[in-house]
Amino acid sequence: MVYRLILLFSFIIIALNCSGGAYQKLAVDNPRALLAMEDSLTNASQLKPSTVNALVLAHNAVGASDLNKKDYSSAIQHFKDAIRLNPSDTIALYNVLIAEGHLLYKRGERNGLWDAIEKYHKASRLKPNIGEPFYYIGQSYLKNGNKDFDLILESYEKAISLELDPTLMPIVLAAIEKQKNREKTLKDFWK
Repeated sequence: MVYRLILLFSFIIIALNCSGGAYQKLAVDNPRALLAMEDSLTNASQLKPSTVNALVLAHNAVGASDLNKKDYSSAIQHFKDAIRLNPSDTIALYNVLIAEGHLLYKRGERNGLWDAIEKYHKASRLKPNIGEPFYYIGQSYLKNGNKDFDLILESYEKAISLELDPTLMPIVLAAIEKQKNREKTLKDFWK
């Protein structure tokens, strides 16, 4: 036990004496380890810009990991911590809006779905070349029980017209096909 405390203390001392480049490397290689030292780094003295950048990078990496795991609350907190350190970080600003939208979408409350759509629209304005928010806008319209196929399909088609993660592209294409079939079935029913 004493040996572990000595090792931990040594690690903290070494970490406090590291240059910004070492923090950047740690932010990439093991962001959670860097974030474990954040309190010590921020209490030690005035943060260097390179250390702030490393912490922002680490918060964004952990936030993205949590977002992928659908742990939206934790993701939101990490993105907000990144924004606290760098209020103009568009990666964190974009991702916090996406994560907040996902959390609202997951809850599924009618007003919350409209709020989710608003969050996704704000995210799309931050990164106008990315199609992901538009897919989730369409999903929110659909979950809201909206029978306005034009809005749903318009959102999906906007998503595929922009940059889209290759894993999301077939999902969006399948959603378009499904909604077109659903729309046709509904129209045929009322003929």
